[in-house]
Amino acid sequence: MKQNRTRKAIADAYLQLLNDYTIDRITVKMITDMVGCSRKTFYYYFTDVYDLTQYVCHQRMQAFIDDSANFDTVRKGFLALAEYLGSDRQVILNMYHSYGKEELERFSWQANYQYAKNVITRYAQERNIAQEDLDAVIHMYTDMLFGMLVNWVNNNMDTDYMRTLDIALCALPKLLDGLSTSTDESV
Repeated sequence: MKQNRTRKAIADAYLQLLNDYTIDRITVKMITDMVGCSRKTFYYYFTDVYDLTQYVCHQRMQAFIDDSANFDTVRKGFLALAEYLGSDRQVILNMYHSYGKEELERFSWQANYQYAKNVITRYAQERNIAQEDLDAVIHMYTDMLFGMLVNWVNNNMDTDYMRTLDIALCALPKLLDGLSTSTDESV
């Protein structure tokens, strides 16, 4: 249990520092000074600051997914995700502008995919949709939402992402309903 507390304390200190610094300016010493632990302790848990970044991203996204699994509509789920990301504006900008776009984008796409898969699959359970069609919709929405997210971050999260996202999500229920198979073959 103490190991989990120490790992969490390191992650929390790092997130606090990300509000003020880009990743390339945060040192292991800054983190360990905040936590009150040794460099050896830091390296017991993480190989470097970039490893810690991946851990923090994964933990935060998983916590959001776990906490938000019960939205009654896909739209509400994705709008909540956008609001969650917006609440960490400075952390995300500092990560994005120093971490290396490719790595953060890869992680973001995977997180978007997992979230889209969870939300869209749950929403589609009441419809009779072929798995291949459902997979195509999940990938399409992941790519679309990821592209919108990257554009939003590239614009320093200043544009009205929630409005753009809401417009894109209005079409999803109709798309899924259109894919539902029924006994009536007429289209």
